[in-house]
Amino acid sequence: MNSTAKTAQMMARLTEAETAAKVAGREETRTAARADRAADRLKAARAATATARRELRTAIRTGKGLAAAERRVERLTAKCATLATAAQDAKAEATAARRAARTATRRLDTLARRAARSAARTVGEIAERLGRTALAPAPAADTVLPAEELPAVEEIEQHADRFADLDAKAKQYAKAADVEKKWLRQIPVGTFGRVTVARTPGGSVLDGDQVALDYADQGLVPPRKARRDTFKVAVAAAPALVLAPAA
Repeated sequence: MNSTAKTAQMMARLTEAETAAKVAGREETRTAARADRAADRLKAARAATATARRELRTAIRTGKGLAAAERRVERLTAKCATLATAAQDAKAEATAARRAARTATRRLDTLARRAARSAARTVGEIAERLGRTALAPAPAADTVLPAEELPAVEEIEQHADRFADLDAKAKQYAKAADVEKKWLRQIPVGTFGRVTVARTPGGSVLDGDQVALDYADQGLVPPRKARRDTFKVAVAAAPALVLAPAA
């Protein structure tokens, strides 16, 4: 199995581990809440039992309501025993769920480190293979005319003037179009006369920031490629014509 296949397999295992860790975390939260509720019920029952016993002692001293006090103490004592068993079971379940969640988290961390190392090795091998492959480099700069083929300055100025005029109009039209588009985005999906509004999911793109962070976590430098040179044209205002005074 090559490194790319191993990395894909490791990423699949990592995804399964993430799912298992989420499920275990939810189970830990559920059982912990259940154990807390069971403990609260037991605490309340014990407090009621203590009150009933005080009332029983009072009934014994006074000789009034003795039978009822005894029945109340017996009933609450039995209830406390049942609630104590339930609380103990809930606590044991919560403990087991907490241990399972910790185990799932540790497994996720271990697989994440392995997946990162595997991905780093794969990237290194791909980079090495690309380094051994003769690839045609992308053009890094515009093709410029040699000095002997340059047109006249007047022709260059004409093209630059037209470019400046068209570029200004394009930016103006683009701003106006953005305003209209922003207004139209308020309209829900449907047909309105000659206008049909539709919305298509935008999908997803590679998260470059997260990729850079992942590489940095592994002490690696993310691969980069050069961009095309920035091209700007500055057109100075034409000099004003000065008319000579008539003789």
